[in-house]
Amino acid sequence: EEDLLEEVTYLVENPIPYVGKLDKSFLSIPQDVLITSMKKNQKYFPLLDSKGKLTEKFVVVTDGCKNAGVVAGNQKVLSARLADAKFFFEEDKKLPLDVRRADLEKVGFFKKLGTLAHKVERIAKLSELFGKRLGLDEAGLQTVRRIAQLCKADLTTKMVYEFPELQGIMGREYALLSGEDARVAQGIFEHYLPRHAEDQLPKSLEGTIVALADRLDSLVGSFSIGAIPTGSVDPYGLRRAVNGIIRIMVAKSIDLLLDEMIEHSYKLYEPVFLSFMFEKGDTSYQDFPKIKKQILEFIANRLKPMFSDQGIRYDIIDAVLFDCNDILDCSVKAEILNQVVDKPWFAGIVRSADRVSRIAKNSSRDAAVEVDLVEPEEKELFSLYMKVNWEVGEAINKEDWQQALQALARLTEPIERFFDKVLVMHEDERLKANRLALLKSLEKLYLRVADFRKVVLPG
Repeated sequence: EEDLLEEVTYLVENPIPYVGKLDKSFLSIPQDVLITSMKKNQKYFPLLDSKGKLTEKFVVVTDGCKNAGVVAGNQKVLSARLADAKFFFEEDKKLPLDVRRADLEKVGFFKKLGTLAHKVERIAKLSELFGKRLGLDEAGLQTVRRIAQLCKADLTTKMVYEFPELQGIMGREYALLSGEDARVAQGIFEHYLPRHAEDQLPKSLEGTIVALADRLDSLVGSFSIGAIPTGSVDPYGLRRAVNGIIRIMVAKSIDLLLDEMIEHSYKLYEPVFLSFMFEKGDTSYQDFPKIKKQILEFIANRLKPMFSDQGIRYDIIDAVLFDCNDILDCSVKAEILNQVVDKPWFAGIVRSADRVSRIAKNSSRDAAVEVDLVEPEEKELFSLYMKVNWEVGEAINKEDWQQALQALARLTEPIERFFDKVLVMHEDERLKANRLALLKSLEKLYLRVADFRKVVLPG
């Protein structure tokens, strides 16, 4: 209880601890409720046994008070608090969690984004899509659907209204009391994880999927109405949501493409957008290309500190994140590039990519390379480009970035010979255009792996 200990330390000058005792009748309330009430309302320290189960005892810290009645007084105050919690619990149990779903239609989500009932519907559809992509069988998909349908129902309960930090925890409790499958109940709890930077991650794949869908829905919705974090202002907790997405996808090896995830989420919002546009004339929603670009940049900016904490160089981070569409893939790629950054052959890739790019910028459009090349060096380079382009494509499909780098390294010497022997900016416009087209193709090939221009070489 480090946070509570620090808070109490600043509240008292002359701390004197006393041990109080709970009325046994309150032990029928879920343990998390008792602990939350003691800590939040009374600043008491609950005492657990060696198995983590709450005991009847608690510690209250007074400020120099040695009154013999201090324990009895605090026990009386706590009993009144817990009586309220018990009342909330008993009242909430009267209504099954499934029935409470209807009440979500009365609870707003974000302004201009409909109700929590709308959000739950989107989460369910998005979760099912992710589940199929990740190979869940029909039983698993049914579990995911049910978790999504019930994941926000506990927000309508008296207990969660009084103690918002118990959302998910009470959802799990009420789901079990309502006769829901244990996996569904656990998934309801897990979809809120992680709640903060040091928190645990979801353990089940079903809970993981709903956790991702929930966060992505909030992210896409917020960006659609222009509610984008600026500076230290983040009223909707979007940075925390993205940090959760990143942690989950990396730790759980979730291989989903970000642009596809964002697009599917945006499409699920379209009925809400149309409703507001026709009923209220609101046309302020952002279009999809703009939102996708903003969200991808936002995610990339949240990835930077994570990669930096892993010891990855800043220039490698920039080289990898210039076009990151797969969090897991970018994480692996960054690690590999960071391992080989000091190798001579890698420096060759960087120099070649940079040189190719500087000349290729003279071509404003993509064009096919004509095969009737003139100089031996350009014939050699084009032939090797065709092979390496295929090899890199195969390596990317296998997510084998080491193999992709080794393939690119084979281009270094032929590119040097090309620039030594071939005049790119030839007076013959046809030759010039063809050679620029070859360099443009090479530039695109390098960018399939990373933006090597951002890598800083010594000297």
